[in-house]
Amino acid sequence: MSSAMASNAILAKARAMYGKSLSETDYKQLMDCRNVPEVAAYLKSRTCYKSALTGLNESDVHRGQLEPMLRQDIYFDVFALSRYAKDKSLVFTDFIISEMEIEQIIRCLTLLNIGRPDEYVYSMPLSLGKYARISLDKLTAVRSFDDILSALAGSKYVPVLKKFRPKESENVNIALLEAELNNLNYGMVMQAVDESKKGRDREELKEVISAMLDFRNISRIIRLKRYFKYTGDMIKPFLIPYGKLSNKTVDMLCNAESAKDVFELARSTYLGRLMSKLQYNDTTQMANVMLSEYCKHHLRLSPNPTIVMISYVYLKEIEISNIINIIEATRYGLSADEKEKMLVR
Repeated sequence: MSSAMASNAILAKARAMYGKSLSETDYKQLMDCRNVPEVAAYLKSRTCYKSALTGLNESDVHRGQLEPMLRQDIYFDVFALSRYAKDKSLVFTDFIISEMEIEQIIRCLTLLNIGRPDEYVYSMPLSLGKYARISLDKLTAVRSFDDILSALAGSKYVPVLKKFRPKESENVNIALLEAELNNLNYGMVMQAVDESKKGRDREELKEVISAMLDFRNISRIIRLKRYFKYTGDMIKPFLIPYGKLSNKTVDMLCNAESAKDVFELARSTYLGRLMSKLQYNDTTQMANVMLSEYCKHHLRLSPNPTIVMISYVYLKEIEISNIINIIEATRYGLSADEKEKMLVR
């Protein structure tokens, strides 16, 4: 398959996949569900998540079981798109697989922190095992921090993990570890852009990825300000060290007095024009709403298969976050109107 044909195939396939996203009718039906089993049953029988939920017993399901099964749908789609790629630089399959691997490492360590590492085997995504460069089977045997270092021996993740070795009787700092692992991956994708692309394609891809990372940083700053009252110095280790925003602007955002002030300062950046067009119920939703609009625009109009593929994956992640919010809201008996306010579309 020629490069042009491969690119066209990826563009067509990704857009066709997006066409199977949850509809407004699907969301209404899900928000009207009275309990989690009803949500699971609807997803399993009426939506694109049928394959991912095959084998699920919807009468006995909980979030911890359902979320990893839903996320398998992203894996299925990424691997399907990868088959059309003439070379990996087209779709950055390595970047997406690394994101998934990091997710599994963090899940394993989280269970270790709470003294239930043996439960990892029940949430391990079997579909990822075929593509991962790390052994998920070895993660099922982890019972200590040294075990996870052994399980991941030779991988790019070990140097970062060693920096977070906990002292005896202490837990791993999961939040900072996850941020550093993801930053390792973001750095690799930015390097891959520089090495594998040229001219206009490279600049367009760098601009799109940088904007997406800025959205994520603003979201983190707002959440850390609102829910944890973090100062600027406390926030910075959690941020992605890439993006279009200058260091001076990032410092101002981090040192703002409140989440509301962060929002107002962000409006004065290059993101202001996009922010002025958005509709959301809470400022903590703002970054995901920006990401959603940005990705929808590029998924529809970009001729670059890598941009379309990344846009599709992030839109899929937002959709799964919506489903998880519906599940949690349903569990706690919230009304359909209250559920609606939690969603990003």
